Amino acid sequence: MAGAWTVISTSTILAMPPSIDVPVAADPLLCYHCGEPVPAGCEMGVVIDAQLRPMCCPGCRAVAELINASGLANFYQQRTAYNQRPPEQEFAPREQYRVYDDPALAAGFTTEEANGEITAQLLLGGISCAACTWLIEQTMVRVPGVSKALVNLQQGRLDIRFDPARVPLSEIFSRVDALGYRVRPFHASAGRQQMKEEYRLELRRLAVAGLGMMQVGMFAIALHAGDIQGIESQYQGLLRWVSLLVASFVVLFSARPFFTTAWRHLRQGALVMDLPVALAIGLAWLASVWATASGSGQVYFDSVVMFTFFLLLGRFLERRVRQRYSLTWFDAQGTLPDAVSVKRAGRWALEPRVQLQSGDTVLVRAGDTVPADAEVSGGNSAVREDTFNGEPLPRSVTVGDVIYAGSVNVEGALEARVLGSYLDSRLAALQRSVEQAQTEKPRLARLADRIASWFVGAILLITTATALVWSQLAPEQAFWISLSVLVISCPCALALATPAALTSAASALRAGGVIVRGENALEALARATHLIFDKTGTLTEGSLAIARVQLLADFSSERVLAIAAALQQYSNHPVARAFSSIEPGPGLEDVVYTVGAGLEARDGDRCYRIGSEPFCRSMAATLPPPPPEPLYWVALCRDARPLAWIGLNDRTRPEAQGVIDRAKAAGLQVELLTGDSSAQGPLLARHLGIDSVRSGLEPQQKMDRVRELQEAGSVVAMVGDGLNDAPVLGLADASFAVATASDLARTQADFVLVDGDLHSITNTWFKARQCRRIIVQNFAWALGYNAFAIPLAALGYVPPWAAAIGMSLSSLLVVANSLRLNGKPQVQ
Repeated sequence: MAGAWTVISTSTILAMPPSIDVPVAADPLLCYHCGEPVPAGCEMGVVIDAQLRPMCCPGCRAVAELINASGLANFYQQRTAYNQRPPEQEFAPREQYRVYDDPALAAGFTTEEANGEITAQLLLGGISCAACTWLIEQTMVRVPGVSKALVNLQQGRLDIRFDPARVPLSEIFSRVDALGYRVRPFHASAGRQQMKEEYRLELRRLAVAGLGMMQVGMFAIALHAGDIQGIESQYQGLLRWVSLLVASFVVLFSARPFFTTAWRHLRQGALVMDLPVALAIGLAWLASVWATASGSGQVYFDSVVMFTFFLLLGRFLERRVRQRYSLTWFDAQGTLPDAVSVKRAGRWALEPRVQLQSGDTVLVRAGDTVPADAEVSGGNSAVREDTFNGEPLPRSVTVGDVIYAGSVNVEGALEARVLGSYLDSRLAALQRSVEQAQTEKPRLARLADRIASWFVGAILLITTATALVWSQLAPEQAFWISLSVLVISCPCALALATPAALTSAASALRAGGVIVRGENALEALARATHLIFDKTGTLTEGSLAIARVQLLADFSSERVLAIAAALQQYSNHPVARAFSSIEPGPGLEDVVYTVGAGLEARDGDRCYRIGSEPFCRSMAATLPPPPPEPLYWVALCRDARPLAWIGLNDRTRPEAQGVIDRAKAAGLQVELLTGDSSAQGPLLARHLGIDSVRSGLEPQQKMDRVRELQEAGSVVAMVGDGLNDAPVLGLADASFAVATASDLARTQADFVLVDGDLHSITNTWFKARQCRRIIVQNFAWALGYNAFAIPLAALGYVPPWAAAIGMSLSSLLVVANSLRLNGKPQVQ
């Protein structure tokens, strides 16, 4: 199993076949970590890169295990000298992280800022809600030397910026560990694996609670029937003891997260929803154990397991909605080629891309992805940069032009001089913008948890006061009445008020072709004041199509298009795709492709050309200028005779006009932000009735516009499809990605339109407003119920069994009210 280690004996290593990469028996066996001789009889070793590596002491073994388990085994291949031998002692919790103080090892998950600070990305295990993110951020930002700490709940990642001169990286790890969370360097693959492991554990906890609820429920029915009709004591005792065994397993295994989260926050002086939940479960269980052991009182094992099951179910569904599409995390560097042709001593050699250095000359063939930001030093071609601007038309490049990592060379081969490492590239900057935008999402759940802390504190004070008063009035009743107060006021309904509504709304939208990802998205969308669209691939179809044929000779349009298709079938330029559905004419041969100009072919003694105006005019001098319409014009000529101008454009989606009209009628301000610098953006905006349009924008400029609106108090919903839209989709308060969106755009959007129908945008907006009303109703009921029920319980009018029923009915009412969202959205 990858990442596992095995303790082996030295004799086992020496007996292995020569193919294993360890020193031969004739030489002293050296420690793979520090290079010192392995003492005779030392039975230590670690499996690294599927090979057994000898270790000389427990310290080296522990460090090597940590490096390997963190996914950093390639550190050993890249080092230039052996590592220093660690102290020969078992690591204390702080010491086990000192290995990350090595700059060479830390380089895999840290970056150095311009001011000398270090930004590290750490993978966290055990975080389950917004309260966890708040605890980690508030604790870490108070550490001297730490300037910023942000937790990405979706990815389980902590981005922390610190001054290495004031606080070592090992202390960062240690402090997170001290909070009770697992911590290691962040890598996308490790994050995906951890998410799957946590999902399986949560599913097991939920299954155990569900089975326990069914079993204890059957026993509870028999016990309640016995209370009414009478039951012999030995049978009552048997049913209670069996219920105790089942409920105990549910409490100790399934309900464990409530206790650990409550204790973790309590140690830091924070009150969260899980505290009264844990107290209610724990006290009800303890009271039931006492009643079972003493043979007196009431047992509440059924309430305990039912409460646990419903809370776990709500959290499980909420987490699944949030993480359903986060397994498609985008690793921008993963889109680049692993190997690159580099010129060494006048010859081309294939080398790993990660070894590229500034000044290296690389060869980028037609169809290849550009491996790094570079300046063209030889050749002419065109590169498709929809990664950055979302536009389908490529940019022509020649000597002296800069090409960017992640763009695709679509025409001729290029030689280019590398300008820097991947971390300095435009693509890496785009990915950093995405990650920054993720952390700038609204933190509504965090705010709700802070409000809940006051509610939790009030519950605990009321319960304590009730216990003190009744201990004076009727000491024998004090515990049971206090338990009734705690159970009846347990914030189950309050905790389910938002996730139950969000889950129901998400289910209804999913049935209508919209997938909901962001936990804050529906609430934010309900308050949206601005709806911003990208152009290409969003309001338009995202691909060129033939819009008009202007004939210049006595040829039919069908014949002209057949000739054009016969020529374009030899090209991989995006323009050629517009002719792919046309049957090409026969007979063309000797096709010549001129980079950045067009194609030429012969049919017997006749010569045809298709391409740019200068290219065709050099053969047909009488070629007139293209028509004035703002289309992408391609000329076609035969010998000295111009045949036609063929106009191409990106067609507007048929439903776009209706969606814009409906959004404006609902009171939303509609804007268009596009990376297209041509006149197409303003023309489209005028055609659709969009008053505000900004063209030729870089991803950062789109983000600046959204921030400008947000700072003015607006709530922004964004619709996009391209990789270049991902940062602004992450920054917007709510965001949509159409069905054809890039993987990164889909992972950053709060809503994904599966069928691509833009009408789903306004339908989702109306559903979000309905969801907000349901959430307000749920909160009103939960708080009103507590205001009414707590005084009755404190006065002793509600026994614990009735309190448990009231708590369950309150939660079920919240769930039932939320199920009303499964209907069609109410248009208003």
